[in-house]
Amino acid sequence: MTRQDITIQWLAYGAALILAATVNYYVLAPMPMALPLMMPAAAVAGGVLEGPAFGALYGALAGLMMAGLGHAGDGCILACGLAGWLAGLAAQHVLRRDLLGHMICSAAVLAAWEAWQVGSRLLAGLAPLEVLAGVALPELGWSLALTLPVYWVERFCCVRFGRIAHE
Repeated sequence: MTRQDITIQWLAYGAALILAATVNYYVLAPMPMALPLMMPAAAVAGGVLEGPAFGALYGALAGLMMAGLGHAGDGCILACGLAGWLAGLAAQHVLRRDLLGHMICSAAVLAAWEAWQVGSRLLAGLAPLEVLAGVALPELGWSLALTLPVYWVERFCCVRFGRIAHE
């Protein structure tokens, strides 16, 4: 890939990330539902479709956007970068680089994210398990449902401007 191809690729993926954040935080947030986690799903999609190095950097950018919009602390930058990197490794060595690989990686990342959120709050004594699970389970369900449109937008970028376009 030439430098111009790489620039266009990153611009396309950046636009996809901005689209996901806009839908997540400005369209879905005011609705009476649990707020889904579309940024970790985008990080996973970047890793699955483009590989571990791209997934790590793209995931860190997704985490930075997530932290900047106030959804989570600065730790989500590292968490999303790690998610993109691990998803890229899994797709490179174990899974296929397709929708099924993305769904498996997304389910694992989102379940781990929710387990961390519930576990840390439970250990801190902030709320009982029933209350935490009442928030985490709908959030997990909505997040898993929205991994499909996130994947298709990211796949469009991959087919038009990324790895698939240059193979």
